[in-house]
Amino acid sequence: MTTINDSSILYFSENTSNIDKDNIFEFIKNTEKLNILIKANELLHITTTHHNKILFVYSPPKVGSTSIVSSLRIFGLDKIDTIHIHDEEMLQVLGHIKGITINELILFNKYLGKNVYVINIYRSPIERKISSFFEKIGCYHFNTTEQNINKYNVDKIINRFNNIFPYIETGDHFMDKYCITIPESFDYNKKYSLVKENNITYITLRLKDSSQWGTILTGILGFNICIVKDYESSNKCIKNIYNLFKKVYKIPINFLDQIKKCKYLNY
Repeated sequence: MTTINDSSILYFSENTSNIDKDNIFEFIKNTEKLNILIKANELLHITTTHHNKILFVYSPPKVGSTSIVSSLRIFGLDKIDTIHIHDEEMLQVLGHIKGITINELILFNKYLGKNVYVINIYRSPIERKISSFFEKIGCYHFNTTEQNINKYNVDKIINRFNNIFPYIETGDHFMDKYCITIPESFDYNKKYSLVKENNITYITLRLKDSSQWGTILTGILGFNICIVKDYESSNKCIKNIYNLFKKVYKIPINFLDQIKKCKYLNY
């Protein structure tokens, strides 16, 4: 095993207490990875905080995660650190950080003695595909401005959407990314599922229950949270064509059959 360098030992001595250092060194197999994790914490401003609670909103894009992040930063600013991340590519874009996974970063902060929470959000596949499609629809799909998209015939928009429908992602981080033992079924009564693994609290919510997120998260995190709406497509400059699309779109039967077989939706 590669020897941990002096600066890394100093980092742990300054940032940890009452935890098993041997387990940390077993988890961090080499100096290079340890230093990357330290750099990631610095980039995300985790090293400058005095909060013991840290929450990773680690979910796919276009599922309503921005609303939860904004709400937690408003109502929990003095209580918890909130990190918003979709995937490893975000770390590369934000800070040129490569060589670690988001799961390793989450575990790393648990080994630093943090009380760590991870939140996933599930959005039903048709809604999510529509939202993803309309994200930067002008430059991605029609090589024009989003203002011009409002002038397009909705049939043209529908035709393009149907052409790429099968290829728009509908994965779910709770099932695909967290590497945890998920419950046999979603808790439909509580409207969330919670798993504690490796002393980390993993939570999955559904966008359709967003009106109850405040109550759910207040109970889990122990401080009052109200959910604020943020970054809705219906409020952006494409809102006219977006709202018209949702009003008139009818999903082809073969696509509906595919959706019915979706393992994430069925779960």
